[in-house]
Amino acid sequence: MNQKQNLYMFITILVLLTGVYSCTDPWDEHYQSEDERVNMKLWDAIRQEPRFSTFVENTENLSLDTIFDQGMIHTLFLPTNEALSEMLDTAQSPENVILYHISPTLFLSGIVENSRRLQTLTGKYLLFENGGNDISVDGIPVQYTSPLYLDGKYYELTGAVSPRPNLYEYTAQYSEFLKKYIDSRDSVYMDLELSTPTGFDPDGNTVYDTVFGNVNLFEQQYFPVSEEFRDMNATFILFTQEQYSAALDDMASVMGISGGGSEVPEKWQLEELMPQLVKSALFPGMLEYSELMAGRLASITGDSVDVDYVNIDPASQFLCSNGLTYLFHDFSIDSSLYLDGVNVEGESLIDTLGAGSWTWKDEIVTTGTFVSPIGVNSIHASNGSILNAPFTRGYTGEFSLQFTLKNVLPMRYRFVWSSNFRPSGLFAIYVNEVKIGEFDSFRFRTTIQSVTGEYFRPNEGFNKKDFWVENLTEFGDVTIRFEYLGPGAEQNNGLNIDYVKLIPVI
Repeated sequence: MNQKQNLYMFITILVLLTGVYSCTDPWDEHYQSEDERVNMKLWDAIRQEPRFSTFVENTENLSLDTIFDQGMIHTLFLPTNEALSEMLDTAQSPENVILYHISPTLFLSGIVENSRRLQTLTGKYLLFENGGNDISVDGIPVQYTSPLYLDGKYYELTGAVSPRPNLYEYTAQYSEFLKKYIDSRDSVYMDLELSTPTGFDPDGNTVYDTVFGNVNLFEQQYFPVSEEFRDMNATFILFTQEQYSAALDDMASVMGISGGGSEVPEKWQLEELMPQLVKSALFPGMLEYSELMAGRLASITGDSVDVDYVNIDPASQFLCSNGLTYLFHDFSIDSSLYLDGVNVEGESLIDTLGAGSWTWKDEIVTTGTFVSPIGVNSIHASNGSILNAPFTRGYTGEFSLQFTLKNVLPMRYRFVWSSNFRPSGLFAIYVNEVKIGEFDSFRFRTTIQSVTGEYFRPNEGFNKKDFWVENLTEFGDVTIRFEYLGPGAEQNNGLNIDYVKLIPVI
């Protein structure tokens, strides 16, 4: 390469480098005018500015200025003296306020498109937004961007920012019971990676010098609402504790529960109600109100849910450190959550062992002759398949099947048994060991009168039979038992369940 080519290449590289560095920070309008200060340390430069005297004074009084003696790079977000004074006057932790304005990184606004979260010395993340010609920090406008100093730079804000609560902390302020639900999902597990095997027990099982860990199952299933992230966010639509209490009162009134919402069993709220409410109120990402107006969205669990955006207060939007929250205008508990009843599909009582082979689930109790269950596909079944427990032809021996329904509210119910008429048999049905009736399932092929006076009519061999249930006067688990009495009207015998359902009667 000759001398002329070398000179040309040098000039080209110099031009490219000049372009790169000149575009580092397009908002740095004062860079050239204060270029002489580039060789200063960041804290020294800030201490010379009277407009930052409140920040400097409080940082030094809290002995936090030693942070800048450690040779590390920092980015500061500096509020006006007046705004910072007002915030510190009411702050529970002045130290956290100061630390929230300091990031242990060098942050250049020119590399941000739209928004970026930046970790502060509190461990929480503030939100830096680029709106084109305007930039802001947690919604507070940036009015000046400093040049680069030897160990960082600063952004001057028009106001002060404070450490924002995460979704869990914000929820705790508004909904005591929702917080209780999240806390109730704390669990302890054995950490196999940290536990040391020490030998074997008499049955050959490994014995460990056990180390236990803690996990919150709510945060595993939905979203880690108590943690801080750079790139993970969620949107939580919340109800206040007052709204929730009023909704429970309305529910109790509909159900005829004397004593109001305080008498709705807490276990039912925690294990049945809350999971359903959360599924339709927690969404991935930070959703603006205009996005909620789509009306139907994928929730944090991936389920498609309807969003009543008219009932969501757009003015209640609050930016948390790991997401957004909104509050309902009015909150109510959908009556379907407690009036639609408890449904058990027959096939949910068995597990598949492979092609053409099934077994009873562990929690299912059978007595008498052991019967291998079968899952039978049918387009006419409620969920596409049914449970079949076949007996030998003309079987006259004993058999019973028992399963449990969890957290059933105390009410009057109608028990509905849906089935195919083959195989069939005469069965007695018990609810909590009280016999509610008996029925020959071969009759499913004919029209059957309901206890309500209406009629059930067969459909491709499927039909229903119902009974009143009067003995569920206390909240708790309910056992359902089918007891085989004999062959009934046909010799091809067995127990056949499409589904069983407990329907509340108001």
